[in-house]
Amino acid sequence: MTGTRGQDGHKPTFREATEADAAAAARLHADEISEGFLSFLGPGFLTHLYRRISLSPSSFLIVAEADDHVVGFIAGSCDVTALYRSFVWRDGIRASLGVARRLVLGWRRVLETLRHGAGDGAGTGEGTELLAIAVDPSHQGRGIGKGLVDSFLSEVDRTGGSTAYVIVATGNSGAIDLYRRAGFVAAAEFELHAGSRSLLLQWDPVAAGPGGRTPT
Repeated sequence: MTGTRGQDGHKPTFREATEADAAAAARLHADEISEGFLSFLGPGFLTHLYRRISLSPSSFLIVAEADDHVVGFIAGSCDVTALYRSFVWRDGIRASLGVARRLVLGWRRVLETLRHGAGDGAGTGEGTELLAIAVDPSHQGRGIGKGLVDSFLSEVDRTGGSTAYVIVATGNSGAIDLYRRAGFVAAAEFELHAGSRSLLLQWDPVAAGPGGRTPT
């Protein structure tokens, strides 16, 4: 994977993550992603989830490094149902320790999240799902987000995929703009969680032009 030169002259690098990167991805998710239910469960739960994503044959985790630190990540899966099933069976008990009360309090959102992962109902796109992306605030504005999305789409290409999609809150204009510049187009608006509007963006390589990317 390639690097993108930052504003300060340093060049972030992008690579496939290992199990050892799961905790760093979890901390970034918990700190920087306010939408959705998973952040509510905390970095301990998320560490188990990102470890499973890094190990799953149908999923992948990519990290951005700068100054020998993980400063961003992006996660994707071409079979979210299989990923969630594997996570529940292999990691469910350990991941739930310490967050049982939160799971009980948020049981409706747990079911909504699992239902979406099973491809049941509105908001199901085609191809590989972009599950999450986050960049450390101290490294934002350096092209790392763009580099991560480009790395995600390159991984989709590498694994034989031809389409991809992402779910994002309708109010998250920064993320929506990032995805649209990469060639994603709005496909539907729906409620993933009750009372919260979400946008389904589909990666359309034909609309994006040669190479599946839009010019920036």
